[in-house]
Amino acid sequence: MKRPALLTQVLTVNALLITATVFAVSVATSLHAEPFIERKRFLVLVAALMAMVLFNGFLLRRRFAPLDELISAMENVDFGRRGTRERIPTANVEEVVRLHQAFDRMLERLEAERARTANAVLQAQEGERARLARDLHDEANQALTGVLLRLEATAQHAPPELREELRETQGVATRAMGELVRLARELRPVALDDLGLGAALRTQIADFGRRAGIDTTLDLPASGLEDLGAEEQLVVYRVVQEGLSNVAQHAAASNVRVDVERRGEGTVVRVADDGEGFRSDQATAGLGLTGMRERAVLAGGRLDVSSAPGAGTTIELRLGAAA
Repeated sequence: MKRPALLTQVLTVNALLITATVFAVSVATSLHAEPFIERKRFLVLVAALMAMVLFNGFLLRRRFAPLDELISAMENVDFGRRGTRERIPTANVEEVVRLHQAFDRMLERLEAERARTANAVLQAQEGERARLARDLHDEANQALTGVLLRLEATAQHAPPELREELRETQGVATRAMGELVRLARELRPVALDDLGLGAALRTQIADFGRRAGIDTTLDLPASGLEDLGAEEQLVVYRVVQEGLSNVAQHAAASNVRVDVERRGEGTVVRVADDGEGFRSDQATAGLGLTGMRERAVLAGGRLDVSSAPGAGTTIELRLGAAA
């Protein structure tokens, strides 16, 4: 059973107290009054009682308004955007002011803890990616290299009817090595560490277009991206990577465009395709939007996704002053 609001409870109690007081006074003064005078006095008291209850309700509603606004602000907090708060008018009630301050302190602690936890999770993910990339490159790739050398040596002394089959096996092993190298690069982009974000994006988008058979366009600022911090560069790279992966798996697109734009101290990155699109209520965890938003928030930015059936999808990352 839903309990009545605090304002309703206080107003009801006040109305009962006022009514009881008025009728008690009325009974006490009517003992020696004439019947006609009594009826007239009773009507006046009822009218006065109604006016008092209405006026009391008006005053209480005004006094409780800051509390209602604070509750609405609490309900509308967007945890997907760090640092954004619902504006709350200054209240002149000490308890509401204290509650507002306690709420702000709680949000600050939550944001700090969330940032710390998200940073630890993402750092652990990147560390695990780097370890897997090294294992693929150092162990699996070396093992395949040994297999290729053995196949080459065997093919030289094999009967003619087996040489063709051995050559085909060599081709399969070579393609497997190429796939392992690609996976290692996706897990930990060497170009990002060695050549910077611009070169890493060019390599990533060129490889994507070649593998997926989708026309790709990349537009980078003439001023370059080297002044971005290491964390921001990694966020940009991962968001573009996840966006391109979504295009390949879900969009059925024929064209995709990646734009990186500098706006003063801020950066805006867009990944736009001409695919099938989706309704906002159809977005699922399989699209990786939660992870992209977490990365954006961790870097002090935000991520917006706009899409509609048949109109393609645009993922926009804003960092720095552009957020």
